Amino acid sequence: MNTYEISLIVPVHNSSNFVETIFKNISTQTFTNFEVIIVDDHSQDNTTKAIKEKFKNKNFEYQILLSNGNGVSAARNTGIENSQGKYIAFIDDDDELSEDYLQVLYNTAKKDKAEVVLGSYIEVFNHKKVPKIFKENITYNNLEIRKKIIPQTIFPINNEEEVWLPVWRSLILKDVISYNNIKFDEKISQAEDFIFMLEILFKTKKISLISEKPIYFYNRRSTSSMNRYIIDDLSNQIYFHKVFVSILQENELFEDVKYRYLSNRLRMYSTVMSNAARAPKKRQILDEMRETQNTLRNDIYLKKVSFKNLDNPIAVKFLMILLKHNHINILYTIYSYKEQKRLRKFG
Repeated sequence: MNTYEISLIVPVHNSSNFVETIFKNISTQTFTNFEVIIVDDHSQDNTTKAIKEKFKNKNFEYQILLSNGNGVSAARNTGIENSQGKYIAFIDDDDELSEDYLQVLYNTAKKDKAEVVLGSYIEVFNHKKVPKIFKENITYNNLEIRKKIIPQTIFPINNEEEVWLPVWRSLILKDVISYNNIKFDEKISQAEDFIFMLEILFKTKKISLISEKPIYFYNRRSTSSMNRYIIDDLSNQIYFHKVFVSILQENELFEDVKYRYLSNRLRMYSTVMSNAARAPKKRQILDEMRETQNTLRNDIYLKKVSFKNLDNPIAVKFLMILLKHNHINILYTIYSYKEQKRLRKFG
């Protein structure tokens, strides 16, 4: 029997500098029937001690657990396994919430009888705020999810609305997770929530998108995982796409979305090149770019595809053609410049 309406899961890792933010996010919520599950991913600082000290006078129920594994995926799985709420919500330690974050998600779930709700948010970086707001309040059934939402999450075309799938602006009926044994893949450390949410969408009877005011403030920092150099990024991305394809095939959707998927896969190689450009030494950058080139040339999904026919921006297609045809030194210059320019955005 569910004790709470919502279980709010908060992974933390060396998060002592964000304890004040975490507490403010939770303690100011207008919705009150929720529990907080903080999962410490093996912090090496005083995160747990700082949380206990700050939360002495809390007005909500909370517990601190140690993750059963390593990484945010394992931490979130630990939170789900120990949750008692009817719905699951997630937040990250360094982001901020509106005071009605849980209330808006919950009210929409109840009103629309939706199993999954996605709220609008604001992307914050270097003192700039970029709203990411859905075009309309709308609810989709499972057939519409398969025909519209999932294809748009894979790769939007023809000016479609992009539906990004972070878990931190979502409310999910726990039964959808439990009955279908859906877990975060602990081998995936980047975009792990995309794979989790993709599986959720295939099993969801109804999803609602909220176009009202943003309720989540996503802080993009220069030190975030998306901006740091990632070791073994290429092999990690190849594994991610192996799982990605497997889910689409298991749900008999791969052929219907094949060219969207191939566009996504081509974009992945450009992302890997950007990561390589963040490596500390030029020799390492060039070696990783050559490895990426070799992998692209032998990619069974893209080997016989004309990049010109895919839906990627012209710049991405041009750069990947250069990569395929061995223009590594030119690409080193281009991607190094692109990364320096991009990272300056985050201060």
